[in-house]
Amino acid sequence: MRRIFRRHSKATHRHEIASVVDIPLLSKSLKPVIEEALQECGKARYRKGTVLTPLFVVLAVLGLAIRRDLSYPAVLDWLVSGLRWLTCCLPHKLVAEGTLSHARMRLGEEVFRRIFQKMVVPAEQLPKDFHGLTSVAFDGTNATMPDTEENKQRFGVPKGGRGEGGYPQLRAMALLILPLRQVADIAYDAYKGKGTGERSLMNKIIERIPYDHLLHLVDAGLYSFNFLLLLQEKNGHHLLAKLSASVKPKRCSGHGLPDGSYLATVGKKGVVITVRIIQYQIPGFRPARLLTTLLDPAISAWELVIHYHRRWDIEIAYDEIKTHQCATLRGRAPTIFRSKKPELVAQELYAVVIVYNLVRELIHQAVAGQHEKARQISFLEALQCIIEAIPHMNIASAAQADIQLHYLRSLIAECVIDRPQRNRINPRVVKVKMSKFKRKRKIDKSSYRDLERELQILMPEAA
Repeated sequence: MRRIFRRHSKATHRHEIASVVDIPLLSKSLKPVIEEALQECGKARYRKGTVLTPLFVVLAVLGLAIRRDLSYPAVLDWLVSGLRWLTCCLPHKLVAEGTLSHARMRLGEEVFRRIFQKMVVPAEQLPKDFHGLTSVAFDGTNATMPDTEENKQRFGVPKGGRGEGGYPQLRAMALLILPLRQVADIAYDAYKGKGTGERSLMNKIIERIPYDHLLHLVDAGLYSFNFLLLLQEKNGHHLLAKLSASVKPKRCSGHGLPDGSYLATVGKKGVVITVRIIQYQIPGFRPARLLTTLLDPAISAWELVIHYHRRWDIEIAYDEIKTHQCATLRGRAPTIFRSKKPELVAQELYAVVIVYNLVRELIHQAVAGQHEKARQISFLEALQCIIEAIPHMNIASAAQADIQLHYLRSLIAECVIDRPQRNRINPRVVKVKMSKFKRKRKIDKSSYRDLERELQILMPEAA
């Protein structure tokens, strides 16, 4: 303990904290990447004596993505809490009000985008989970943010039958590596407008995918012939997609397969592609069709249908991010993001995905890379273990940090979901159809109330 105290005893002033504070359980792989991204973006320089060095600001923003339930000052306090009580000399407020926001603005979005790209799993480490292919899934989502005028102008507000929505929203499209449940790429844009739809965002990701030999699991709303053409240009990419009733492939005569599937063609403007069609029905649901470019009859229709339902993992990933990682306590703004400026919303989006991937990586390390076992680990409990560990690992020596990291992995390995996913069918209903209160509109603003002046004490009525 004395050695630890001496190691941190120099951090007695605010401007020395940045040299000590870190996110140690992530730093072995993350810190060099952060420094490299800062250098590439020309953001590595800083004023001497400042607490908010570029490296510390990046770590603080990642801290904001881990602790969505805390305010800016509280997140900084959480990061330095171990050091605070070890040295007993840090001030109550590390930085002035609004300083972190200004530092985030100076840093910008590009640094975090590059960190995210550098942290994505390399091609040689992609696990093959289906006949020599790596399964990936596309899906889109919307995310809310504070209702500032800047956010409204950049991202837009959804509208419905009852009027305008309560918060601005962005539209995001993610590509998830299913065996690892990690985000390989993400694209975002305004909630509405030309070129901001899910298919447009998906095409942007397809054009820059660095991997070969992928099997894309796609919902009916995302399938298009143009998407199929894009995949044909990629090395070893295949498609397994659900078809809507409006898609009508032309069946090839005499090409029925023993498992009940058949060959068909889809085409546009003289371009024809041979595909395989699988029709199936699950009790309680309407009949459905799958289209795939996997024509090998050795891969049975039953196996393809069962594997297609792994696509639901991306829905679970969105739930883990939006419901658990970005959860807020009562009294906080009920939005996914906390940033009040569009540039910081984009920055926060990348920070949230970086943290999610790192938590997922730690889960896979905890189960020694066993992908099926990793699916049984609770993301929420693993995240809580990480939140508890970070302040303590900040004050540990290198040797102790390794021991603590090993212990953290062992704890995460024990975070097995007590109610594993079961085969269930739920009706599409909601408990609360609508609120009994009127819809909030622009004219509904806060009004001033002087309680001391307006308070009235009522006399009791005469008997």
